[in-house]
Amino acid sequence: MVLGLYTFADIDADGAPRLEVADGEEFVRVDRVVELALGPRVLKAPGTLYLTTRRVIWVSDGGEGYAVDFVAISLHAVSRDPEAYPYPCIYTQIGVMHVKVSVLNGSG
Repeated sequence: MVLGLYTFADIDADGAPRLEVADGEEFVRVDRVVELALGPRVLKAPGTLYLTTRRVIWVSDGGEGYAVDFVAISLHAVSRDPEAYPYPCIYTQIGVMHVKVSVLNGSG
């Protein structure tokens, strides 16, 4: 499992993401014509948002994809204010796990 937002490229020929079915992952909902904005970056081209039993996956119509596991997502706000953003949107915060790594030099 990857914690945080990551690029996603495991896509079928029909444009749908390949799921980890051996681990019980399955589709819960599919929404088309969904735009993605990552922070202050330029809006991504429309794509399809897939909600599964484990993660959220967004795949653009051109094949660019991003995914995030549910355990990393916090809902920040829901907005319909056109002054904040031109369309109704959901703001989320995505957590990242920081792991401290110790290196042993073998001297004891």
